[in-house]
Amino acid sequence: MSVASLACGIASGATAKIAPEDILKGAIEVFPFGILIVQPGGQIIFASSELERMFGYARDELVGQTVDVLVPTNLRVQHAEHRRNFAVHPEMRKANSRNLSGRRKDGSELQVEIGLNPIQAGDGALVLAVISDISDRTRIESLKDEFVATVSHELRTPLTSIAGALGLLIGHAGGNLPGPAVRLLTIAHANSQRLVRLVNNILDMEKIESGKVVFVLKRVEVRALVTQAIESNRGFAEEYGVRIKLDAASTSGDIRADSDWLTQIVTNLLSNAIKFSPRGEEVVVAIKTQGDKVLISVRDHGHGVPDEFKPRIFEKFAQADNSDARQQGGTGLGLSIVKQIAERLGGTVRFDDAPGGGAIFSVEIPGWQQGRAALNSPVVPEHEPEVLR
Repeated sequence: MSVASLACGIASGATAKIAPEDILKGAIEVFPFGILIVQPGGQIIFASSELERMFGYARDELVGQTVDVLVPTNLRVQHAEHRRNFAVHPEMRKANSRNLSGRRKDGSELQVEIGLNPIQAGDGALVLAVISDISDRTRIESLKDEFVATVSHELRTPLTSIAGALGLLIGHAGGNLPGPAVRLLTIAHANSQRLVRLVNNILDMEKIESGKVVFVLKRVEVRALVTQAIESNRGFAEEYGVRIKLDAASTSGDIRADSDWLTQIVTNLLSNAIKFSPRGEEVVVAIKTQGDKVLISVRDHGHGVPDEFKPRIFEKFAQADNSDARQQGGTGLGLSIVKQIAERLGGTVRFDDAPGGGAIFSVEIPGWQQGRAALNSPVVPEHEPEVLR
């Protein structure tokens, strides 16, 4: 039942004679978020009491002004462009970003979440904006991220040292040890390496989501990079009794990318395939040039991806079988990191069921010439790296 019909029902009752518009107005005044109605040109024609409180203006000070008065000075040009685009394609939309700010009367800024909805009023069209102050939520999220990052940084160095020392003991650097001691050290070494991977994944995700990642873009020969990543992961594959090989039919192609982050993509895909492949099986990496794009695929021979898990496979901490993932040392972050990095390089990631069982994860990156356009990059000499933040 709509608000209007509910109001009409109440107004027609024997015990209440309340106009529907009075009920609607009363409801708007108690909403815990600000309501703003704006003309297509940006002029404010209505502001709720919560919006007055939120921005520090009296209603009379807002009505007749343009909505730019609520926008920080450095964002007004961008906001005007968004307003023009909304006028061309008016549709219900929601904007929520840490970088979305409002400006109070005293000049201070607040973080906001905004919902927009076009409404018809007579022969004209208006815009209904619902604004929520999320400054406290953003501050808490920022504190949480800082805490996770700080703890992870403090953990990485000692964990790496512990893993290295345990590895040396297993390799008899401290002399020959009894069999039971070696077995215990092997268990401790495996779990310390698992913790190192978890901490590294958390730090990578924190840097990506906080916008701290810097991509140094340059010309990268994909086959050479993938070959190096395979060699770097052979030792890890041997621990699981799995072989890795590069498909002999793989092509060679150049892309514009950050070699370190591209290596991270390949490493994460290899790690995922290795951990969920049965012992004695093989992980196959292939490289194909498709038009102006380069496709890197990693095929495993595991159990495949369950149907119910497919829609959320690239979400953070997503795991098809939590008990199995813990046994294999999975964190549920690797594929999410792959997706985030690939998209920032102008590419895409997907997965398919492999013929005969298993799964194929593929990353498609724009080729060398196409990469500049995909990343909105200026023309930079080939020998000079470009920094993308």
